[in-house]
Amino acid sequence: QRVTRQLLNACRGLEHSCSTQDLTQETLQKLYDGIRTDEIDNAMICAAKARIDRDPAYSCVARRLLLKKIQREVLLEGEPNGDMVGRHRGLFPAYLAKGVEGRRLHPELLRFDRERIAAALHLERDELLSFGGLQILFDHYLLRQGERLWETPQYFWMRVAMGLALNETNDREARAVEFYEILSTLRFIPSTATLLNAGTPRPQLGSGFLSTVKDDLEHIFKVISDDAKISRRAGGVGNDWTNLRATGSLIQSTNGESQGLIPFLKVANDTLAAVQQGSRRPGAMCASLEIWHLDIGDFLELRNSAGDSRRRTPDLHTANWIPDLFMKRVSEQGPWTLFSPCDVPDLHELYGAAFEKRYWEYEQMADRGEIKRFMRVEAVQLWRKMLTSLFETGHPWITFKDPPNVRSMQNHTGVIHGSSPGAETFLNSSPDETAVCPLGSVNLPAHWVGFGLDEPLLGQSIATAMRMLDNALDVGFYPTPEAQRAALKHRAVGLGLMGFQDVLFKLRIPYASAAAVEFADQNMELISYHAILASVRLARERGA
Repeated sequence: QRVTRQLLNACRGLEHSCSTQDLTQETLQKLYDGIRTDEIDNAMICAAKARIDRDPAYSCVARRLLLKKIQREVLLEGEPNGDMVGRHRGLFPAYLAKGVEGRRLHPELLRFDRERIAAALHLERDELLSFGGLQILFDHYLLRQGERLWETPQYFWMRVAMGLALNETNDREARAVEFYEILSTLRFIPSTATLLNAGTPRPQLGSGFLSTVKDDLEHIFKVISDDAKISRRAGGVGNDWTNLRATGSLIQSTNGESQGLIPFLKVANDTLAAVQQGSRRPGAMCASLEIWHLDIGDFLELRNSAGDSRRRTPDLHTANWIPDLFMKRVSEQGPWTLFSPCDVPDLHELYGAAFEKRYWEYEQMADRGEIKRFMRVEAVQLWRKMLTSLFETGHPWITFKDPPNVRSMQNHTGVIHGSSPGAETFLNSSPDETAVCPLGSVNLPAHWVGFGLDEPLLGQSIATAMRMLDNALDVGFYPTPEAQRAALKHRAVGLGLMGFQDVLFKLRIPYASAAAVEFADQNMELISYHAILASVRLARERGA
C-alpha cells in the first residue's frame, strides 16, 4: 500500500501516459524480506527509468521519486509528515554548521546571516531539473558524509552561491542570494570544479589548466606531479609536449639517445588513471603536439588498440596542434618537413607569418645539411593519416594553432601552445605559468519568453555570471604556484553557452542552415557585448 501510494503521487497529472499498476507490479517483484527503505526507493526509480524510452512522461515520474528519496534522507529524519518547505528552510543553518564541523564546508559560511540566506531557498525549483540532471547531481555533486547524503539540490545551489560570494565586502548575503537566483533557475551553470568545490575548505574552482613541458627531466616529472594535484581537485589538464626532443636525438649530459616523448606520455596516462577528479569521476588530460615534430607518427598511434601496450595511452586525450602553413601545404599537395625541437628551438614560440618565415628558413637549412635530423613527407599523406586515426580512435583531435593566437586578447603576454581537455579554453602557457580560468555557461532556453529570448534577462544573467567568475579567481585555491601566478596576473574567465540547439528548435530553424548561422552571430554578439560591459563595470569597481 505504501509503494502504491508513493507511485500514485509520483504519477499525478500523468495518468494518461504512465501506469501506476505496472510500476507497482515491477517494484513488488524486486522486494524481499528485510529490504531497506532506500532499496525500495531505488526499485521504484529503476521501474520508472526503464520505461522512459516508452514515454518521456516516465522521466518526470523518476525525477519525483528521486527527489522524494533525497528529501527523505536529508530532511525527514524519520518524520513522515509536516511542512516540507518550512522544514527545508529551517534545517539549512544546521546543515551549514554540520558541514563546517565535519570539515566539508568553509568555516566562513557560518559568518553569513544564515536565517536570511535560508529564507531565500525555493524548494519548488527542484522541479526545474530533469531526471538526468538530478541523477547526475545525486551521483557526483551533492555532498555526503560516508554514505549519508547531506545536501538537497537547493542546499547545493546555495552552497555554491555562498562560496562564490566569500570575497564580497558589501552585503554579501544579497550577493549570495543574487547568485543563487540564477543558479537555481538554471540560467547560468558553472563548470564541474566550481560545482564540486565552491564553499568547501579548499575550493579549487578552475576548470582547464594548461601547462608547457620543458625538455628537462626534472621539469617533465614536476609537470606530471602537478597534473596529479590538479586532477585530484577536479581540474582538467592540458599539457604542451612539443618542446621535448624527438626519438634518437642526442642527450649531451649522458651522451645517449633520447627515447622521445612517448614513454613520458605513458607515465602521464597512468598518473591520470590513478588520480580521479575530486575522487568522484575519472580525470581528464589532453596532450598537444605540433605536427612538425619528428615523433608525430608515434603520437598518432597512441590511442590504437593494437601494438605495444607500453606505447599506448588509452586514458589520455591527444590533440594535433596545427599551423595554417600545414593546411596550405595540404591544399597545394606540397612537402612537409618534420624536425626535432632541439634543432628548431624558437619554432614553437612563433605563429602566423613569423612562423611561416622561420619554418621556411629551417627547411632551407635542412636542405643545405645544416640540420641533420629531419624527415620530408607529403603533407597530404600526413593529413590522411591524421584523419584515419581520428576516424578509428577519435584522436588526436584537430586543433589549430594560428587562429586562437592571432585573435587572442592576451597575445601581448605570451603564446598559446595547446588547449584544455574540452578544447574550449585557449590560454597562454609557459614553464613559469600554468594557465587556468573558471568556466560557466549561460543557459539559453532558461531565457526563452514567448517567441524569443528575453534580452534584458540575458544581460542581467551575464552580468551576474561574470561577477561570479571573477570572484572565483580570488576565492579559489590553486594547486600549484604557477597556476596561481597565471590566474591572478591575467584574470581570464570563460563564459560559454548551452542549449543553442534547443532554442533553434523553438524558433523552428534547421541546425544546418544559413538562418542558424545568422542567429548564432546575433546571439553571440549579444553575449559578447554584455560580457565585456560587465568586465568594464567590474574594472571600474575593483580596478583594472
